[in-house]
Amino acid sequence: MFMKQYGLIGEKLGHSLSVPIHEAIWEKISLTASYRLIEIPRGELAAVVPELLCTLDGFNITVPYKTDVMPLLDEITPFAREVGAVNTVLTGEKSRGYNTDDPGFEQMLRHFGMNPDGRPVFILGSGGAMHACRNAVERMGARETWVVSRSPKHADEISYDDFYARFPDMGGLIVNTTPAGMYPHVEDCPIDTAHLTSIVARADGVADIIFNPAETVLTAAAKRVGTRACTGLYMLIAQAVEAESIWQGCSMPPNLAETLMKELHLL
Repeated sequence: MFMKQYGLIGEKLGHSLSVPIHEAIWEKISLTASYRLIEIPRGELAAVVPELLCTLDGFNITVPYKTDVMPLLDEITPFAREVGAVNTVLTGEKSRGYNTDDPGFEQMLRHFGMNPDGRPVFILGSGGAMHACRNAVERMGARETWVVSRSPKHADEISYDDFYARFPDMGGLIVNTTPAGMYPHVEDCPIDTAHLTSIVARADGVADIIFNPAETVLTAAAKRVGTRACTGLYMLIAQAVEAESIWQGCSMPPNLAETLMKELHLL
């Protein structure tokens, strides 16, 4: 019996939870398939992807390849092109790139009661995940969006010093898309210690897309001062559900992300 083959590509995948999440989805929809982790060293993406397009039925992409993979595909959906990043690929006669991070992030914000409508949003980090998060909050009505970068290069990017200076007056939602605080470097934080408490105390909410650990230094600091905060497990599950809908060509069961969030014990 033919078994569909899927996978996740990235540079370092030791912390990934994608295998048990997709296996849990398949259990809910009575599908037998295989999902594997494929680490690709920097500089080798262009050599590896053509083979994957021939041998897999689809795959996900994580850091640092969400934008680098785009020129290697036959088609990019208009939505993914608007976002500026691809995290899901459907193979076949033509390979097609999608972005499910954006809807996954929006679902996470709504789940945890964080509404950017009419508020400024500060996104920490300028990598591929930033694009999806920015697109989502702008669609949800953010008044303005600032990308906070260690090395600002574009008009909508500001330095951390600018962020520390502006935020006390502006407030708003903080989104972390950097790896600072991700396992195994769980003591790291994108906001320096001198500013951390005062910044998160003024925030409308703090959304960290890191999913391992379940609580980061950033979100823990926010919760200590009573600010609503979440890490990225819900987003990870929600984007996987969206990816499976693309791969299988059908809608997933209603509220599947919510169900898996309750049932899975991943961390």
